[in-house]
Parts: sequence; structure tokens; C-alpha cells
Amino acid sequence: MKAPDGQEFWNAGEYHEIVPHEKIVSSMYFSDSKGNKVEPAQLGIEHEAIDGAYDVTIFEDLGNGRTKLTFIGNEPMESAKNSGQMEGWNQILDKVAAVVTKLAQAK
Repeated sequence: MKAPDGQEFWNAGEYHEIVPHEKIVSSMYFSDSKGNKVEPAQLGIEHEAIDGAYDVTIFEDLGNGRTKLTFIGNEPMESAKNSGQMEGWNQILDKVAAVVTKLAQAK
């Protein structure tokens, strides 16, 4: 993730459950560029994620090639905004949208 001030943050994660076309259950954590876990406080970030709680991404087929994506994060909204998690997820989703668009155009 790249913060508005240009600072880069790395993340790594684990997938705990994948149900194709339905949901992904995962967890993410701050890391160094090699994927080693880094505590948020080391980065100057106040982080309120609940240990052992997972993020859940739900996909709902709306028909006509459209899909609704619902993301349920593992920390309170205000904390997600302050820690950069919300911005990070928006960056991830923008990248996913770009890939999906290219795949759709290739058909």
C-alpha cells in the first residue's frame, strides 16, 4: 500500500477458506518487503484489529455479468480509516477491478 504522503507499507496474508464464486475468508497483517510480520506500532500505526478475527469477502451474482462484493473487515471502521486499512483495501480492489476489466475485454 502506498500512503498519500508516498510512504510504502507492505502486507502479507493467509487464506482460511475459499468458496468459489461465494466467499473468501482471510487475514492480513503488516509485514516487511519479504513478508515477515511487523507489529503496527513499529510503523507508528495504532491498530485495533481483533487477534484471531478474519476478513470476509462475499460475492453475490447480480446477473448480466455483474457481481456485488461485500467486504467485512476485522476492525472498527474508524480504526480502519486511521490505520490506512480502508485505503489499502480500496487500492487492492482497484487493482482487482483492472484485472477483471482486462479479462472481460479479452473474451
